[in-house]
Amino acid sequence: MDEQINSLETKLNLLVDKIEALKNENSEIKPSLYRAQEENTLLRAKINEATIKIENLLAQIPDSVI
Repeated sequence: MDEQINSLETKLNLLVDKIEALKNENSEIKPSLYRAQEENTLLRAKINEATIKIENLLAQIPDSVI
């Protein structure tokens, strides 16, 4: 019985260590994720602006040219 308890304790300690390591990794990764999300939002806005400009330019071209 003691051997089973010791084995379970060892496994639980390993699990706790893994959880702590993942928490630390998550804390390190979060800021870069937020920066990437902000950059993604800015790039989407730029793409939308460029799309509107291109559509406006295309609308100015006479149909006979197209």
